[in-house]
Amino acid sequence: RGHRDRAPDPKGSSARVGPRGRMGKDGFLTPKAIANRIKAKGLQKLRWYCQMCQKQCRDENGFKCHLTSESHQRQMQVFGENPERIIQGYSNAFEQAFLD
Repeated sequence: RGHRDRAPDPKGSSARVGPRGRMGKDGFLTPKAIANRIKAKGLQKLRWYCQMCQKQCRDENGFKCHLTSESHQRQMQVFGENPERIIQGYSNAFEQAFLD
């Protein structure tokens, strides 16, 4: 074992680190580690997708946070000013993709 297998510990001892520099089981269930594994899977189900913003959220909480975000509120304001134009744009895109 070389010195690269160990991470510095503020108390002076060293902890075992995996081949990619990750901590052992302790870091496996952290929110960041879970998020990274989900992101690594690639495309997720479209259950939490905002059509107006074309934004995919990972879960219900992320979707709720997105709905209250400033950028989403701006998009909804634009939609409210001229909903027919937005809906017609979606209809045209669908029709074109369907006919292609």
